[in-house]
Formats: sequence, structure tokens, C-alpha cells
Amino acid sequence: MSFPASRHMSPWVDTMSVPELGSTRFRNDASDVLVLGGGITGITSALLLQRAGLKVTVVEARRLLSSVTTHSTVKVTYGHGTLYSKIEQKLRFDAAAAYAEANVAGFQQILDLANGLNIDCMLEVGHPHVIYAERPEEVQVVEAEARVAERIGLPVTLSPHAPVPFDVAAAVHFPDQAYFHPGRYLAGLAEAFIREGGNIIEGVRARDVNEDNETCTVDTTAGELTAAHVVVATHYPFLDRGGQFSRMKATRSYGIAGVLPERVKAGMAINVGSPTRSTRTATLNDEELLIVVGEGHDVGHISDTEQRWAQLQQWAQERYGVTEFRYHWSAEETSTLDHIPFVGFATPKSNRVLLATGFAGWGMTNGTAAAMLMRDLVVGQDNSWASTFDARRAETTLPGKEFVKHNLHIGKAWLKDRVGGSPEGPVEELKPGDAAVLEVDGEQTAAYRDEQGVLHQVSAVCTHMGCTVGWNNGERSWDCPCHGSRFDPDGQVLHGPASKPLPKREPS
Repeated sequence: MSFPASRHMSPWVDTMSVPELGSTRFRNDASDVLVLGGGITGITSALLLQRAGLKVTVVEARRLLSSVTTHSTVKVTYGHGTLYSKIEQKLRFDAAAAYAEANVAGFQQILDLANGLNIDCMLEVGHPHVIYAERPEEVQVVEAEARVAERIGLPVTLSPHAPVPFDVAAAVHFPDQAYFHPGRYLAGLAEAFIREGGNIIEGVRARDVNEDNETCTVDTTAGELTAAHVVVATHYPFLDRGGQFSRMKATRSYGIAGVLPERVKAGMAINVGSPTRSTRTATLNDEELLIVVGEGHDVGHISDTEQRWAQLQQWAQERYGVTEFRYHWSAEETSTLDHIPFVGFATPKSNRVLLATGFAGWGMTNGTAAAMLMRDLVVGQDNSWASTFDARRAETTLPGKEFVKHNLHIGKAWLKDRVGGSPEGPVEELKPGDAAVLEVDGEQTAAYRDEQGVLHQVSAVCTHMGCTVGWNNGERSWDCPCHGSRFDPDGQVLHGPASKPLPKREPS
């Protein structure tokens, strides 16, 4: 399947501004805090910590603005699907209220930073975010979300209407929400961070963090860095300490953008049914585009991912009349089993290494709130939602049935190819564009023949925890079904938690 009129990239990546960062080469300058990761959580953390009087360095494994932040729907909202009712059911009402408080604060912090720094990021405020049910049997889900949100004190309304060109059964409206261009917003934050004395290192991957009573040492692909504190803002934490990885799952979602026909009603909305359809509009290159994100699945469990874009395009054509498509892309999301992000010190014994992860696709406000919380923890300031988000709960709370079910699933994925083995077969039979995990010379080998006929062979064993990777034909990558690590055809890490590449296999 091909998309001849659609570019394989995010619209945000295609239209973002390049920030003025100066030199981003590796250097071991003195820092109070090392922030690992250059997405919205990392850059916001760095700026807020710098403004708190600390010397901060950001370390980004690739290039700034290449993170998950620039590959999402990008909604600045505290209306997060049906999370308030899920959190209340899973934990308690106080936890749902704390989650709301954090995200309302994150929402306001984004507006304050964008306006205070005068960032030209296409920020628009005043749009409702609408969570709707299409089928009568879904109405009670929407009503439950509205009830919890109202108890919390959020200004929501129930309605039989939604800003979509088709009938809905019920909808809850979160008024006065916002959206912006994430690449331009991050560029503005990064430039402000540099102006105010910060450092940014690009193209260097952190591999490990060692902590003692006085300092932290970060092992990177370019050498060691030291600081009093380390903030791990790498979307999925590459450190296995703390047990967070065993209480999280990684999913892959897909996005398309096409030209919205004139006079077609479209707003910022998301359905409560399955499959997910999250929508918003954006004016880019003098065209009003409809953005649709959905078709999520567990990472590494689907090989034919190209069909996901086709299904989104078909839906956009049937529901909105879109026939001209400009972009298609995908992104990775992480979520925790109890629906609350992990934010704070990594382990009960740690007071220098912090992490933030598990935003479940709502990274704009969650990532910003996480940055605010980590700043407060580093400087010793009280924060009313710290205990709810505390990352240490992964070690200090008893596992529930979701934990057992999730990790049994991972265990089965780990055992699958060790019990049955990988199929044997000559890699010479792979045609251009084909990929397979094969047993070659007694070793599990991930083999891919590119469109030019060049054969790429690497180990099929993920360097994180030893699961067997699977092929993703839409992104031309090897994806791990256990914890979401991704690698390019030559084994280089595209996405953690893995921090080491897949070893190359030489052709027989």
C-alpha cells in the first residue's frame, strides 16, 4: 500500500521552526541538573529549573524537536477522554481530583510560557474539547465522566451535540481549551532556556545513571557527565530501577492530516468507543487541515501497520469528505496500569534521580505538570499532587490483577521464540521490501532487504530485556512487543527503553 499524495511525516515536523541553540556538541560543563530528553517534559523541566536558580544541561539522543511531542495530535486540554472516571474507579476520587489539579496547572503554565515568552506557536485559546459517544450503549460512559468532572469542579457541560459533521448520542464539553504548534512552542522554550544560561547537547544517548550520596554520574555514548540531580524525561524511562517498566504498557498510534472541505464542521474532539478517533484542525501552508489520530495497538504486535493509515483515511473521507491527504505518521504512547503518570524520584532510596512517564497520549498538559512537579521536588518545595503522581508507588504498592495480566502477557512474548524457535530459512529468499525473523547459523536474526536490494541483518533479541522484536512495515523498524523499544533496520535505537543497538549479524 502506498500514499502517493501524502508525505510520511508529522505536519508539525514539516512546518516547525529551527531554534537558535548555538553549539550543541558534547561537553562536560558543570551542571546542577542533567535533563535527559528534549521533548515537552524535558525542555519545560530544564527551563523551570534554570529559572529556579540552578545550572541545567539537556542531553538529547537525537536532534531537538524530534521527540514524541512533535508526533501527537497536540491538544492543550485537561479533558482527557474518560480518565477522570477511570481514575476514580481504579483509585479514589481524591486521585482524580489531584490529576485534574495537575493538568489544569499544566494547561495554565503552557499559556503563561507561550504568552510570556511571546512564542509564535499558533496558540489558539477558547476552543472546547469534546468527548462524545456515538452509540446509545456508550452514553453512560460519557455521563460518568461528566459527573466526576463536575464533582472535581471542572466547568463541563453535557450535550447531545458535538463539533462533528455526524450525529452523536451524547457529549461532554470542556470549554475554553487550546491548541498550538508543538515544534514552534518547543523551539521557543529551548531558545529561552539557552538565553537564560542553559546548555543543550544533541546526538548523545544516555546509557546509565549511577547515584551516590553527593552526585549522579551519567554514562553516555560520548563520555560521562555529572550533576547533583538527573531528570529522566525520555518518554519511556531507560532505567529499569524502580519497577515502573513492569507497570506500564507502550502503544503505537497513527495520524493523518488532510484538507478539510469548506463549510464542514470540525472541532477538537475524541470518541469514547473503539477504535479511537481523536481530531482537531490546523491551518498549515495556507490550508485548513483535519488531523485524525487513532488505530492504536500494543507495540510490536502488528506488522502490517500501513493498513492503519488507510483505515483513518477512509474514516476521514466518509465522515468529513476529506479526499486530499497531506501527511501520515505514527507515534508511541506510554500509559500506567492505574492511569496516573509516574512522576518523581525513581526509587524509595533515591533522592537525586527523578523520572516522568506514562502520560497516556495526553502529554501536553501532563508533561508540563510533570516538569513543574520535578522542579518542586529538586528545590524542596511542597506540591499538592506529588503523592498522587509519586513514581515510587511502583515499588511500594501491591500489584493488582492488571499487573499480573500485563506481565504474564510479556512473559509469553519472551518465551514464544525460546520454546518454538524462529523459523529457519535462507535470507536470500527475501525480496526487496520483505523482512523476517529467522534462525540463521543458530541465532535469531532480524533480516530486512530494502527496496534497493541491500540486506540488513541484526540480532532479533531486544537489548533491553531479551524479547524478540517484530517488523513494523509502516515505519520500517524492528519493534519490541514487551516494553516498546524500537530499532532501525541496522539496529540503531529509535525509541527506548533500550539504550544499546541490536548487534549486527554478518551474512553467512
